[in-house]
Amino acid sequence: MNLPILMYHRISPQPDPGSDLTVTPGAFQTQLRYLREHGYASITLEHLARACRGEARLPRRSVVITFDDAYASLLEHAHPLLTRSGYTATVFAVAQALGRHNFWDDGKGVPRETCLGRAELAALQGQGWEIGSHGLSHANLAGLAPEALRRETADSRSLLEEALQSPVNVFAYPFGSWDAAARAAVAQAGYAAACAISPGTRSVTADLFALRRVYVKPTDSNGDFARKLSGWYLAYRALKRR
Repeated sequence: MNLPILMYHRISPQPDPGSDLTVTPGAFQTQLRYLREHGYASITLEHLARACRGEARLPRRSVVITFDDAYASLLEHAHPLLTRSGYTATVFAVAQALGRHNFWDDGKGVPRETCLGRAELAALQGQGWEIGSHGLSHANLAGLAPEALRRETADSRSLLEEALQSPVNVFAYPFGSWDAAARAAVAQAGYAAACAISPGTRSVTADLFALRRVYVKPTDSNGDFARKLSGWYLAYRALKRR
């Protein structure tokens, strides 16, 4: 199955110096307009996982819109545009960062930005958004010892579920980095699915615990965005990484 899972971080008019993680509101609005005009319906990752298991049906054209790190700026710049377009999204929150800031970037020259708190995440969830885990501390999971992996996967899920008072069933590997042990820890923690970036599988959904995402960059033209939605692009990127 080769439906697009789009990966964003920040939607903001202010770019990050030396980073390509910020898409402007104008570009994001144009991308949402393209999705609407071409008949795409947004779905959650949990819905996708159920469909892969044969437990649910998907709209004819489906897209999953994801945001890593749960920055508070999403409420100002992304949420209104998504609401007006009739779309929801999946937000991956760092469990120890709720209401704090992107401490994993401290000392890297990356601007400090506030992260969404529990009340804000719960409000989004109440509007049909999906909240997932992005680990306990945004640690790189590849190569972590078993106990550290358990904390980043199982403990982050427990903390988020306690904060939201509802299940948290999807995960995204920080930095897109994972290995066999990390994948096993995510599955053992009880998640239904997990997002990677490009694990090299021909199908986006070949592995529910390494779902392949499309990275939307601030430099993407309208044509680039259209190509990234296509099945041939998704298959080509997988073959290129082999």
